[in-house]
Amino acid sequence: MRVESLVLEDFRNYRRAHLEPSPGLNLVVGRNAQGKTNLLEAVYCLSGLGSPRSPDAALLREGAERALLHGRIRRGDRSIELDLELGAGRTRALINKAPAPRPGALAEIAVSVFFGPDELSLVKGSPEGRRRFLDDLVVKLRPARGGLRREWERVLRQRNALLKSIPRKPGAAAAQTLEVWDDALARAGAGLAAARLEALDQLTPLAGRRFRQVAGDGRLELRYTSAWMDQGDDGAPEERDEARLGELLSKAVVTARTRELERGMSLVGPQRDDIVVRLTSSSQGDDLLDARSHASQGEQRTSALALKLGEFDLVTETLREEPILLLDDVFSELDPQRRSWLGDAVRAAGQTLLSSAEPGAVEAIGPGRVIEVRAGSLVTDG
Repeated sequence: MRVESLVLEDFRNYRRAHLEPSPGLNLVVGRNAQGKTNLLEAVYCLSGLGSPRSPDAALLREGAERALLHGRIRRGDRSIELDLELGAGRTRALINKAPAPRPGALAEIAVSVFFGPDELSLVKGSPEGRRRFLDDLVVKLRPARGGLRREWERVLRQRNALLKSIPRKPGAAAAQTLEVWDDALARAGAGLAAARLEALDQLTPLAGRRFRQVAGDGRLELRYTSAWMDQGDDGAPEERDEARLGELLSKAVVTARTRELERGMSLVGPQRDDIVVRLTSSSQGDDLLDARSHASQGEQRTSALALKLGEFDLVTETLREEPILLLDDVFSELDPQRRSWLGDAVRAAGQTLLSSAEPGAVEAIGPGRVIEVRAGSLVTDG
């Protein structure tokens, strides 16, 4: 798939801009703070999963009441028009000028993989970022599963509100109501967790292969960690069956009942799970160690890049079509050997938009088109 054309209106620092990118490698150049990242962000937003960096309200140009994105996406032999309107408190999407049921429906048409400097948080940041990465991957692989996260968030929100409103020793009526939401929590949580585990099982070997390619040696492993699941001797969850996961979550909820009533919030479930990135390298020997605490920053960046390229590979295998690859300022953080490898990789990756402020980037990667950004205006080389 690819972007055939893109129009931005009042998006970030763009008043209005129009772009027709090359089907292959596009190099986005310009000085810092001109809008290179914003351009890549706009493409990702058309994928229906929101900004990879900010809340929707932050995407409007200063003083504007709304931002508009219009894209024409080539998917197989079809050309499909997507529109996204972003405003204070509302987001609206159109597909071929017809209203979409929700912005997330755009994910059924356009799929993008975004990697930027902040993606280092996939390895060293909070669990929330890793959970979002995995949940977004679930949707990219099977857009119909977008309802799993929405249902989980709805149930969690309602159950937390109930826990805040009832006393530590609830009466019979309150206890019965809570049991209804316990059952809903177990069902929704098991569905989301099963989808996460399936996606992670598929991603792990592909990310591991990319890590070996980028790093030159070593091994990368991804492991789902959860306080409510049964785990084997290696610490990995033993269960993948949704029904069994529901039983485990129900049991954990009962065990946590007193603490949850005291705290007024749900204390067990997928909202507290994590993904641990473990790796070996030539400096670590053969033992797999937690990359958050034992890897250098260079190794952490290589791991994050491997995760994103593994995501690209998995989406390509599943959809049998390459997603749009968005790489924001990655060359500045890589040594010459890794730059050379990445240049070879992106030239074979279908449509790619790669931003760089580095001198010599054009010669280093040989793009099909160069797009220069100057204070929210675009200049292409033809």
